[in-house]
Amino acid sequence: MLAEILVALLVTVFSIQEGSHAPIVRHRPDSLEANVVAVVNSVRSDPASFIPAVDRYERHVRSFTKDPTALRRAVLEVRTVLKKLKPLPPLIISDALQAAADLHALDIETYGTMGHIGHDGSDPSTRIAKFGRFTSYGENVTYGHMTAELIVASFLVDEGTPDRGHRKSLLAPNYTAIGVGIGSHVTYSRACVIVVGEP
Repeated sequence: MLAEILVALLVTVFSIQEGSHAPIVRHRPDSLEANVVAVVNSVRSDPASFIPAVDRYERHVRSFTKDPTALRRAVLEVRTVLKKLKPLPPLIISDALQAAADLHALDIETYGTMGHIGHDGSDPSTRIAKFGRFTSYGENVTYGHMTAELIVASFLVDEGTPDRGHRKSLLAPNYTAIGVGIGSHVTYSRACVIVVGEP
């Protein structure tokens, strides 16, 4: 069963990355994953242009959020950040980060896990280390959002994370690489994993 899901989710062309003992699954992102990468890079290249999307996200989430005050505060905060932020270089899809994102998205889909810890106890560092070496990285996971715009906006507004770690990772100037994995979730319909990093 797990093998069938993996085949359906990934394009199975394997190679060994130099310095790594684990096979990398070369995966061409599907259309939603490619759209997520495009939206992230659009935000990085022209941060202020994403402010209307942040406003749309607030209108969407306001009807079901448990803390509308925290949502409003985070929206105002990210609007200011995006207005002031200088353009950043685009992120390039990395086979290693794509494989790490896909692996966690598959775990979420198969076992209904939540957060950054896999059903086997794996965390972002152990997943990434299977496929490559990165000096720094960040993993973002969100649930329930059905479009690339809502997915990226949820990470940038980041109202549920006090240190705004998801926002910081997508807007980190030192990060150059990205991988996006999307799968289903038993409770929230969809889960998206974005892994960004610096080799």
